[in-house]
Amino acid sequence: MVLPVTTICILLLLSALLAVEGTFATINTHGDYCVIGERTSTMSSDSQQKYEAGTHSIAYVTTPNANSAKELARKLVERKLAACVNIIPGLTSIYEWEGKINEDQEILLMIKTRTARVDELSKFVRENHPYSVAEVISVPIENGNPPYLDWLSKTVTEAKK
Repeated sequence: MVLPVTTICILLLLSALLAVEGTFATINTHGDYCVIGERTSTMSSDSQQKYEAGTHSIAYVTTPNANSAKELARKLVERKLAACVNIIPGLTSIYEWEGKINEDQEILLMIKTRTARVDELSKFVRENHPYSVAEVISVPIENGNPPYLDWLSKTVTEAKK
């Protein structure tokens, strides 16, 4: 029985994939040849390890204006408490404070950091924020682009013990 090249390639691909994780196959546009090989990556060896969910977090902080947002963001990055801070303008916050409903325009900081550094980051924000009660909340990063997460790890060092 003679099988078309495409069918042969599919069969080879399936057997290769079942046998070796990371194997790939390519068929040219005319279907007259098939290449089977091993997938390679240009990522560092650290990035090839499986990401441990929750290693990093995103902390959210609101500020009253652009100046305080930029000043706080810059200090967080300079002190290596954050790898990156996104400054998101145009936020409207509605909240209760001291028994009164308020509506204010605020700026949101989206801060990428290590989970182990969130307490230190929160303390720094409290000490450098114009509000008497600064909003600092965080959520763990479950997954993401491995090179970005690797960069985040290298930029925000582990907490000093």
